[in-house]
Amino acid sequence: MAANTSAANDGRGSVSNETQESHGPGSTVVHKPNFTGTGPAFYNANKGNNTNVTGDYFNNEQGTLTKIKQSSALDKLPYAKGASWNSGLTCLPGTRVTVLSLIHVWSRSRDGRCIFCLQGVAGSGKTAVSNAVARSLSEAGLLASCFFFDQADASRNTPQMLFTTIARDIACLYPAVTADIAATLEQEPSLASANLSRQFEAFIAGPLRRHPVDRQIVVVIDALDEAIHDVSGTNLLALLRDEFVRLPPYFRVLITYRSTGIIERYLSGKAHVYHHHIDITSEENRRDIAAYIDDQLQNNPMSSSILGTHDEDGELAQALKVMADGLFIWIVTVFRYLQGPVSNPKKKLHALLSRSHAQGQVLEPTKQIDALYSTILEASGDWDDEDFREEYTLLMGTVMAIKRPLSLAALRALHGGNQELSHSHLPQRFGAVLVGLHNENEPIHTLHLSFREFVTVRAAESAETQKFFLSEKQHSRKLAELCLQTMVREMTAAPVTGAGYLAEHDDDRPGIPKLTGLSEQLLYGCESWSDHICDIESPSIAVTEILQEFLTHNHITSIEIVASRSTFSSSLSVWRWLNGLGAEFAGLYDEAAQAETLFALSNRLGYEGRLEESLTAIEDSAHLRRVLAARQQAKLKVKLGTPLHNFLSNIGRSLSKAAPNGIRKAIHPRQNVTGERTEAVYITEKLADSLSNLSVRLADLGRHEEALAANQEVMGLRRALAAERPETFNADLADSLNNLSIDLSSHGRHEEALAAIQEAEAVGLRRALAAERPAAFNAALAESLNNLSIRLSDHGRHEEALAAIQEAVGLRRALAAERPQAFNAVLASSLNNLSNRLSKHGRHAEALAAIQEAVGIYRALAAERPQAFNAVLALSLNNLSNRLSDHGRREEALAANEEAVGLGRALAAERPAAFKAELAGSLYNLSRTFSTLVRHEEALGAAQEAVSLRRPLAAERPRVFTSELSNALWQLSLCLLASGREAEAKVAWEETQSLGLK
Repeated sequence: MAANTSAANDGRGSVSNETQESHGPGSTVVHKPNFTGTGPAFYNANKGNNTNVTGDYFNNEQGTLTKIKQSSALDKLPYAKGASWNSGLTCLPGTRVTVLSLIHVWSRSRDGRCIFCLQGVAGSGKTAVSNAVARSLSEAGLLASCFFFDQADASRNTPQMLFTTIARDIACLYPAVTADIAATLEQEPSLASANLSRQFEAFIAGPLRRHPVDRQIVVVIDALDEAIHDVSGTNLLALLRDEFVRLPPYFRVLITYRSTGIIERYLSGKAHVYHHHIDITSEENRRDIAAYIDDQLQNNPMSSSILGTHDEDGELAQALKVMADGLFIWIVTVFRYLQGPVSNPKKKLHALLSRSHAQGQVLEPTKQIDALYSTILEASGDWDDEDFREEYTLLMGTVMAIKRPLSLAALRALHGGNQELSHSHLPQRFGAVLVGLHNENEPIHTLHLSFREFVTVRAAESAETQKFFLSEKQHSRKLAELCLQTMVREMTAAPVTGAGYLAEHDDDRPGIPKLTGLSEQLLYGCESWSDHICDIESPSIAVTEILQEFLTHNHITSIEIVASRSTFSSSLSVWRWLNGLGAEFAGLYDEAAQAETLFALSNRLGYEGRLEESLTAIEDSAHLRRVLAARQQAKLKVKLGTPLHNFLSNIGRSLSKAAPNGIRKAIHPRQNVTGERTEAVYITEKLADSLSNLSVRLADLGRHEEALAANQEVMGLRRALAAERPETFNADLADSLNNLSIDLSSHGRHEEALAAIQEAEAVGLRRALAAERPAAFNAALAESLNNLSIRLSDHGRHEEALAAIQEAVGLRRALAAERPQAFNAVLASSLNNLSNRLSKHGRHAEALAAIQEAVGIYRALAAERPQAFNAVLALSLNNLSNRLSDHGRREEALAANEEAVGLGRALAAERPAAFKAELAGSLYNLSRTFSTLVRHEEALGAAQEAVSLRRPLAAERPRVFTSELSNALWQLSLCLLASGREAEAKVAWEETQSLGLK
């Protein structure tokens, strides 16, 4: 959706509401026209995403039925199992007095420091403090929610379920919040899986802003550092830094973490963040650990039986207190080890103390923990036994190298059913340092991150601990082969139900279907094989053979699985790796087929509203096609002494080599020319296709400069193609001119934008094509007419603009009547623009009818696919508000405007570059509507926010947004004047004048 806004001074001391134009449910992604007449000539990939729709959609008098509906809606929110506090893991009474007292006071205050960060080294007892605080707050009725991150738990090793879990907990406490979130989810179910920014606005910030509460809301988040390892983690940090400060002062968050550079960069020095560090060298900390040891000896039968009551054992207890040296994880691991199935635990304890260090020796924390791990591993088996060493290497090496925790059953399946990975004896050996060994289907992870760091890094630094060292990269190489073997084996044994969708035309089964029946190890292999294989420096014959089989028969299916069940990321790492190995290996990768697969994937991801993933896929496709085009150009230079762009003037005469029939049949469905195309032309055409869609995706995400550059490159390629074969490539050229017009308009280059769309529509391109073959090209002609109307209106040519949009609506009505699923969205787009044109001519009744029809269509579409249609629904609601205002129906106008702002807030929170302009327009109109209702304070707030959004937009793109900033400043001055703030009103008015607009 690329939107233009316009406003005019009505000469009576105010400015008019702004209308927003629609280019369709999204910028056009152009597929090749279907010349059989059985499909649409183009495809619209929709810009937009999930968002929050405010308002209560339930009758409050329905009582029990309402509660049931709301509960059912809340059940759609993913809830992380095990995320809450554990009463068995709290601090002992009488310990951690200082920090608990500080948190107690902070949690009940309402100052600006809404976040309390508790930092400490690994093993210092932060989680025990979190549990103790949670218990105390719960008893006081102040605890709203907890989230204990855990690297070993798939639902708690990323922030993805953080806000949905917190939201459900808060909703259980406050009925108004429950109703708000339930209404949001009823309208937009896919918000449950949206990204963090949108979830924060929809489930936390929005409901609390709309429904203030009269008491503290405190949330506990533990082990934040275990979730900060990808983009979602940094997104969470950005929200903590920038957005949490905007929450009501009664909302407080306790966060514990091990200090890392990235967390410090985001949170240090922020006025709303209070920092406290656990000092493990303090006397209080040592007393606390001594109390813990005494408690274990007195109240744990197993521990007391180990030490007994003799004087000698008293010395052992004292030795434990000294050796712990302030580290809770050290003493916890010791007791876990002693309480395990070990023979003669008392002897083991003596050995542990003697092997670790001489009693009384003071070590820094890391060395202290390492010494303990070394002692436990030493006692875990016979290190002179080759079988034991292999078992250790097999299990521990795999656990250290996997990209996310897997169950023992999945690890065994990855290793081809290796029975050494059996839970029958592994707990006895490694249960002190690994969690999850007692259950076949529980993900395995280390007891503490410090153990991973010891065996993968620090163990190699000493001759004594070298035998414990595990090379993560070496085991990753082995996992590469295992992943490939698993994927080939399982996909060959039983085809994946629902796979193959990337080879289908997306009209047949649009979007990304949900693939089911996948094993844990198969999904892992599809997600992670490329990460592992890039660690191989020189592939063996076995790896090369299995890789060749996989790339030939299973690669596309693995991409489909990832897109369906996970998150797609760039696929080019394997291509780069193969090219780095030499030509023989590079030949294993079918660049043309992969580029087409990625092209199709991008369209389907765009259909789902997964715009970032869609952009990644089309970037990869364009990159591969650039490589193919450059290679072809080099080949032509050698053969003919002329570059490709010059060679295009001789297509059909100088080259006779066509693209292979197999490729043309598989990935080139168009049958719109007679004879064979030359390979050079074919490659150039495909590159232009990818660059065209790349331009659209960049624009969808607000990256307009890059979008325009890509489109201009497409224009160069397609003009050259169309110059020689107009009957073949004029349609493609018209597509590019249409998109170029939109991009130029987004840069304020309206004259060029009008020229581009007139060339596409009037100078024989789409109109001529539609005259000859209406079934194939009427849709494309309607698209050009829709955009031509906007460009003509930009130039004040309102009669022509109205005629163009009326023709577009007529064409699209006919198309939608025949195929509503394919064309209802674009019909709504043209109806939106028709409403604007009719309003310009004072035909208000017709204008209102048109926008009401558009909103009705968009509501139905957004209910089914909110990610794709919420943005254009917001746009049409904004215009509906304007049309209702024209009829004096101000309360209805306000309701529509508020809904548009609610949608816009969520969209802008997730993708500010793409949607802040639209949000600013809705806020501007909201301020105007509040003013007409004499609600001056609310009008002022909306106007101030609109100005704050438009200032940076005008600075970045003055040709587009200076006039919008002027409108917002003028409205702000009126609001300030109405509030009696004359001096400030004068400042805003003077700034408006300084912009130099008339």
